[in-house]
Amino acid sequence: MSKTVSGNEDLDDISMTAQELHILSELDSRQYGYLLLNQPENAKKKALVQKAVKYLQLMLIQARKNQKEQNENEPSNFQSKQISIDPKTWVKLGHFHLLLEEYHKALSAYQRFYKAQAENHWQNTTFLYGLGLVYFHYKSYQCEKMMHPHEDLQAD
Repeated sequence: MSKTVSGNEDLDDISMTAQELHILSELDSRQYGYLLLNQPENAKKKALVQKAVKYLQLMLIQARKNQKEQNENEPSNFQSKQISIDPKTWVKLGHFHLLLEEYHKALSAYQRFYKAQAENHWQNTTFLYGLGLVYFHYKSYQCEKMMHPHEDLQAD
């Protein structure tokens, strides 16, 4: 999470140490319920997660902005390159929102990951666990059927 997007002052203001990046790399949906970021003893970690969320969101906004500028600057008959956002960015953002108990934002990020990885999303167990926790929070037990409408889950 270094300063990779140029031309954005907000991204330049966010800097993280190697230790902070290491801490963030170890956080995912498996810590939900164990790492209580609203507890006073976890205030520093919560601030770090909020900082990471801000950085990721700004990075995504900058990528969209660059894509829009690229599309506007090229002729309509010229096929432009899509700016690629690593799908893991969405799942990590979902994990951070889940840990912050921002369930609607977590669901949105997980859905973006699912859309980007529709064929092999099932291989990412922390994504599945995080998504399941969000569904459980909203008591949406039927959502699994919506994600896999082509599969008949009924027992014979």
